[in-house]
Amino acid sequence: MTQDAAYEYTREVMSQNAADADGQEGMCAFLEKRTPVWQER
Repeated sequence: MTQDAAYEYTREVMSQNAADADGQEGMCAFLEKRTPVWQER
């Protein structure tokens, strides 16, 4: 995989993870300096 392709792939995966409920919780918990509360699956 070229470096450009790797960056594009990483951007897609990170965007999908950020849109997930646990991704949102992780970002909020980090910004609020608290332990995240993950959803059970």
